Amino acid sequence: MPVFLACSPGGLVSAAEPAATWSLEGASAASAQAFEHVIAPLLTTYCGSCHHGAKAKGDLDLARFATGTGALAERDVWKTCAAKLLAREMPPDKERKQPSDAERGQLLAWMNGLRRLSPRTPGPGLLRRLSQAEYANTLHDLLGVDPQVASELPRDVVGEGYSSSISPLLMEKYLLIADQVLDEIILPEQLVLKWNAGQLDAIADGTSAEGRPDGAERRISGPGEISALVAAPVDGTYTVRLLALAEKTASREPLRLAVRVDNRFAGEIKAVATGKTTAAYTVTCRLAAGRAKISVMLVNPFIEPEAGPPAAPSGGRPKPGATNPKPPTPAAAKPPTPGDLGRRTVTIQSLEVLGPPALPPSAAQKRIFVAMPGKDVSRRDAAAAIARAFARRAYRRPPSANEVAALLDVFALADAQDEVFSEAVKLMLKAVLVAPAFLFLTPDDAASAAPGIVPLGEHQVAARLSYLIWSTMPDDELAALADAGRLRTPVMLAQQTRRLLADPRAHALFDGFGAPWLGLDRLADLAFVERKGFPPLTSDLRRAMYEEGALLFGSILRENRSMVELITADYTWMNGPLARIYGLEATVKGPQMRRVDLADGNRGGVLTLPGVLAVTSLPARTSPVKRGQWVMAQILGQEPPPPPMNVPPLERQDTPANSQLTLRQRTERHRADPACAGCHRMIDPLGFGLENFDPLGRWRDRDDTGGAVDATGALPGGATFRSPQELKRLLAGRQDEFCRTIVAKLLAYTLCRHLDGYDEVVVDQIAAAAAQDGYRLQTVLVGIVASYPFLNRDNR
Repeated sequence: MPVFLACSPGGLVSAAEPAATWSLEGASAASAQAFEHVIAPLLTTYCGSCHHGAKAKGDLDLARFATGTGALAERDVWKTCAAKLLAREMPPDKERKQPSDAERGQLLAWMNGLRRLSPRTPGPGLLRRLSQAEYANTLHDLLGVDPQVASELPRDVVGEGYSSSISPLLMEKYLLIADQVLDEIILPEQLVLKWNAGQLDAIADGTSAEGRPDGAERRISGPGEISALVAAPVDGTYTVRLLALAEKTASREPLRLAVRVDNRFAGEIKAVATGKTTAAYTVTCRLAAGRAKISVMLVNPFIEPEAGPPAAPSGGRPKPGATNPKPPTPAAAKPPTPGDLGRRTVTIQSLEVLGPPALPPSAAQKRIFVAMPGKDVSRRDAAAAIARAFARRAYRRPPSANEVAALLDVFALADAQDEVFSEAVKLMLKAVLVAPAFLFLTPDDAASAAPGIVPLGEHQVAARLSYLIWSTMPDDELAALADAGRLRTPVMLAQQTRRLLADPRAHALFDGFGAPWLGLDRLADLAFVERKGFPPLTSDLRRAMYEEGALLFGSILRENRSMVELITADYTWMNGPLARIYGLEATVKGPQMRRVDLADGNRGGVLTLPGVLAVTSLPARTSPVKRGQWVMAQILGQEPPPPPMNVPPLERQDTPANSQLTLRQRTERHRADPACAGCHRMIDPLGFGLENFDPLGRWRDRDDTGGAVDATGALPGGATFRSPQELKRLLAGRQDEFCRTIVAKLLAYTLCRHLDGYDEVVVDQIAAAAAQDGYRLQTVLVGIVASYPFLNRDNR
């Protein structure tokens, strides 16, 4: 079905017209003639009484457009006029002369057709930073880490624009995350921590003795200990190695040293006191991953008296022949005290902690360490192979020779400090993770350096496609096609687009596009006034509302169904908490989401999703204005202008004096202001069509004042309805407008900028192709990926 865009003296020109018969010059000339012969007479007849001469209303003097060329030079004027005509704001109802539907259609066709008169350009090529979700997903696919590692990054404004700058605070967060993920992935071959004992703090005779940076050893005589804090990377068996010299004493008992872990006994060292030879002593112990205090202390600091032969009694031997000699008395002996016989002394030279052997390499480690130094491979050559492979994936393209050289300079800096190979590689990979080529979606060198309009390189097309659908880096298949130069063909692009859409990772398209389109990304911040009979908006209910929208959008996209089903679907997904909103708690229980057919025709589709109804309500009540504005903007693609500055919002009129008025009566009183009438005449009737749903989406027959809900209304153009079901039916009948809305919003999301000029032509072309294929969402995405703005950039 063709979509008519412009008119000429001979009739209307279709978007489906073959490109060979269309040229910018020819179309401009035809539109100029159409203005002079068809449009200008209509404007004079129906608009001339108000918009003519020096006193023209709204500062719009149509008399100044004496020629078609002059009319074409001011396209913004006609864009505004088209919106007024479509909303039937102009001509005003009070005017006796009104154009017929056919005449109104002619005016709209010519005004909207001016979009086709823009020069063919893909628009500016924007340098943009990865969003929080894209950054998290990319780290997950690159290194296998939990995407929650990026949860502390600020949330981005998604859709038509991303930031192209990085603040110092944000860069600090990127550096911290890079350290965290690389420490998690790249474990040392074996933990080796070594301290000169003189560098460690000690306790000697109950007195603390601080270590010195230049300290070489620690001499302990008597009670004392040294200790060190150790960060164990994994649970396992560790070895504590002590290099010490026990000084010789008169005692034959060996010097004993106790090794403790967090004040728990781990083992004992017995050092033979030779006074000459330094010896190495080891104790094995279990350490849990994390920080632990390892201490070494003297167990027997004092020399104790040793057992010997009994002492001779006093009085000597008895003389021969003596009778009844006096029994001898033992000699009085003073018991020795600690230290009387001396202290043991040990000189500790170093303390080492050796970790367990490295675990078998993980999949992520194998993908990083594509080379290792060995007999025929130098450390620098192995690092170069690692840099090229890792940067190829992280940058979404092959790195340049200069980029590899810069990474090897970082490696050399660490390698010069006698770092183990894996630690030097870790510093090099950190440089990759904070490089602009990783944090930003950038064009390749050829596309960015060439003047004028240039095609994007294969690798940037792969990245643009992958981030559109998956919000992450290209997978191996997409990257291989880009490497081979085989991706940019229309057939291959369509094939890859459908492959990516069939993958579970396509859920990211809802998170990035679908949720903001519906407004469900605002559910987390939503709050309602607590009142009797109104259930709380719990975290479980918020999640269910979000997932309901995701499952509906995802099923229609994945099954390649018509986008019109987003309005007309007679099914949905729900769990126990959400079923209470639908009044189906008797049949749907539990936390799991499941598909449910809906018997009530007032339910179903995005208009009646509880999440959408909640985010388009006010904290204390429903809002026909917000709901109507949502329908106008998100379904019909017509953004109402901002409200006048001097008119108070409708919610400020919720005063005691107005408490007896129904919400419709209050809204009509607000609409009585001439400054508000134009927009509210379009918006409010659409919102009242959803008044049967309370702020959480529960069905009701009476509003907050106790009066019967009046859900009657009309669409722009005059078609009337009396219920949500009839409203949905009428909107579904305007599938061309809905299709163009979805196409325009998806293209703006894809390009990350506002649409302008030739973009509007592209939207018309994709919408026309989708209409011919049953308005299928996959057809829209295939069309976007094959479009001129997607595959090219303007460097002018």
